[in-house]
Formats: sequence, C-alpha cells, structure tokens
Amino acid sequence: MTRVLLSLSLVGIVGFVVLAVGYDHDPLSSMDREVVEWVAAELPRAVEWAARPFSWLGGWIGLTALGIVAGVLLVRERAWLDLAFFLTAFLGAQLVVAILKNAFDRPRPSAGSAVPLPESFAFPSGHAAAGSAGLGALAVLIAERLPSLRDRVRLWVAVVVVGLAVGLSRIALNVHYVTDVLAGWCLGLAWLAACLLVRDRVRRGTRGV
Repeated sequence: MTRVLLSLSLVGIVGFVVLAVGYDHDPLSSMDREVVEWVAAELPRAVEWAARPFSWLGGWIGLTALGIVAGVLLVRERAWLDLAFFLTAFLGAQLVVAILKNAFDRPRPSAGSAVPLPESFAFPSGHAAAGSAGLGALAVLIAERLPSLRDRVRLWVAVVVVGLAVGLSRIALNVHYVTDVLAGWCLGLAWLAACLLVRDRVRRGTRGV
C-alpha cells in the first residue's frame, strides 16, 4: 500500500508541475483558449444548468456541510486519528490551493461565464482539488467502515464520478480553464496520498508502542 500511495503522490506532483510549467505555452494554452471559446458560444444551456449543483457541491458551502457532518460522526466515534486525517486532507488542500493561486496569479477566463467570476485567481482549481482530496478522504473513511467489497466498489465509483463532475462543472460554467481543473485534480490526488501515508505511518507507530 505504501508503494501505491507513493506512486499516486508522485504522479500527482509530476502532473501538477507539467501543467504549471506548460499552461501558458502551446499546446496547452491553445487548448485552454479553444475550450473556453467553445463553451461560451456552443455549450447547451441544459449542460450549464446541470453543472451548477456539482459546482455548489464542490464549493465552500457544500464541502463545509459535508465536513461538519463527517467531523461530528468521527467525534462521536472518538476516531481521533481519522478526524485528524480528514481535517488535514480537507482543510490542508484548500490552504495549499489558496497559496498556489496567489503564487501563479493566473486570471480567470474572460470569454463569458454563466456565473459571476470569483475574485480569486484561476490556477489551480480549488473545486477540483477539494473534490479529489476532501471527497477522497471521506470515501476512504466510509469505505473502511463498509463490510462488503461490492459496496466499497460502488462507493468509489460514485465518488470518482462526483469528483470528475465537480471539476468539469467549473469548465462548463467558464470559470476555469481545462488546465486549472487538471492541476487541481493532480494536486488533490497528491495531497490525499500524502495524508494517507502519514496516517498509515502514525498507525504503525501507535501499534508498535
């Protein structure tokens, strides 16, 4: 498991670095521009409205609600290590995103958005990162409490679909470039894997005491 988590973290970091270096250069910059222009001119209105609930879910309101519910349940279980893991994955990812947004200082798309543009910068997407790290951490905790392999598989399929939908919703609403969302997914994956590695290390240390 450690090797898998290290591999996932490395893949996420490498993917983020490639996107961070290349988003302002072709072919990534051309792709970003073309997608933004297509969304502004051609995306069906129904798709835009379908994207809104997923955007809300991946925003601070939806994630805060999920975080509070998860936190309360973990406190009731007195699962303090799991609570620390969840909060680190959930809040830490958002803190890292905020720092990186200010560092890269990338403006958001200007071709026309279906919703008011947030005041924060574009790169990387906080919704995509939070969807990967926050929802992923929640899925890990729920999966560990499910006795059936079939239920765990269904859970992970649902979480992956929702996480992808959250990121894609930001492209559909034209508040992020494609590379913003890809970078957010990479960052969230790397952060989640790192948090899992730390939790596993702490667990092994506790058992050895």
